[in-house]
Amino acid sequence: FLILSLLIYKSYCQDSTEISNKKLNGFGISYFGENALHYGLKIGTEFPIKIRNKTKIKKNGKEIKKRKEHFITGNIGSYVHKRNHVVLFINSEIGYRKTRNKGFKYEFLIGIGYLHTFLQGDTYTVSDNGDVEKVNLAGQSNLMVPLSFGLGYDFNFHHKKPFSLYLKPGFFIQYPYNHALVIRPTIGLGLFYYFNK
Repeated sequence: FLILSLLIYKSYCQDSTEISNKKLNGFGISYFGENALHYGLKIGTEFPIKIRNKTKIKKNGKEIKKRKEHFITGNIGSYVHKRNHVVLFINSEIGYRKTRNKGFKYEFLIGIGYLHTFLQGDTYTVSDNGDVEKVNLAGQSNLMVPLSFGLGYDFNFHHKKPFSLYLKPGFFIQYPYNHALVIRPTIGLGLFYYFNK
């Protein structure tokens, strides 16, 4: 992610694009559903890399504004697969967002993270000499590779309100899973609150 961030930074060195000096954009909170029905919660923040604002004046004098952004996220979250397992995860993503004149926005994100499953119910193991022992907090550590596409509305862009709403369908790759990997579809629905806007 550091290499990708530097590439994005360098690719705009000759442009009039503003490199953001902000530390954090704000914070977001959302419903996080794995397979839509396995309910959970995700909390995250954004670090802007580059923000490009463009203003165009039409012949009738109307002003059209657009914004393009590259950013990095940091997230923690959890979801529950009832009667099976509970998941905790932490991840980071690199993203691209475009906001249109009225505040409608879309974005693409790809990331990497750590995911841990905790089995629900009692779990036991049998030792080599035949003793049965209870395993506390039984589960598994996994690599998590999320990919998502977001649609939303930025109330700050047109109405100067410090928040935006979004819907974010996507999926993540979980590895290892039964000696292979699994692709898990996800859905996010949330609110992002901006600092200093």
